[in-house]
Amino acid sequence: MSMLTRLFVVLALSLAALLPVAAQTADKDTRVATPTSFLEACAEKIEARGRLRFCGSYFREKLGTEADALLYLRDRITRLRAGHEASSAEKYQSFLQAIYIVAFLTIASIVLIASDKRISGTAKWAGLTSTAALLVMVVIVAMGWLGKYRAEYAAQFELGILRDRIETEAAQAIATGHQITPDMVRRWTEDFSEIGRRFAENYGEATILPELDRFSQ
Repeated sequence: MSMLTRLFVVLALSLAALLPVAAQTADKDTRVATPTSFLEACAEKIEARGRLRFCGSYFREKLGTEADALLYLRDRITRLRAGHEASSAEKYQSFLQAIYIVAFLTIASIVLIASDKRISGTAKWAGLTSTAALLVMVVIVAMGWLGKYRAEYAAQFELGILRDRIETEAAQAIATGHQITPDMVRRWTEDFSEIGRRFAENYGEATILPELDRFSQ
């Protein structure tokens, strides 16, 4: 092999090694160039919400494909949080209805039985006992609704905190010129799983009757 041929081969190999690095650098420079901040990228979302809020396009522009795991977690957390929020409001209304309506009817029954002079002796005490038992059962059911509400609300609150933490850590990584690392995604996923586990335990302990359809989300 002549000296000229060897020189050509060395130059070709060097160029082949430098091209991917240059492409990655150019891709990163392009992503970082626009948008310059999440205030610009997420202007519509911020204006609609009336407060500062990150949007997916900001992370996509800044991180490229590195944002896939982050965006998936954010979307999953947002959907679950909305579901917990709606369910917690429903459970709280059920709790109030169980307390107000059924308790009123039960107390009214006790008053009617106690004031009815035609019912006396054992019959009156039997009526009072059965009505009191109904009241206790209603209170147990109502407390179950309250426990479900607390489980839903706690999960909603924890998911909101986790989403804010994910956005803050990702924005900090972008601002300092770093990337989303596998360790960061692993920590986020573990915390997400822990919230789901705690919700399942709290929700299961709050009710006597199982509601398996609640966990199908």
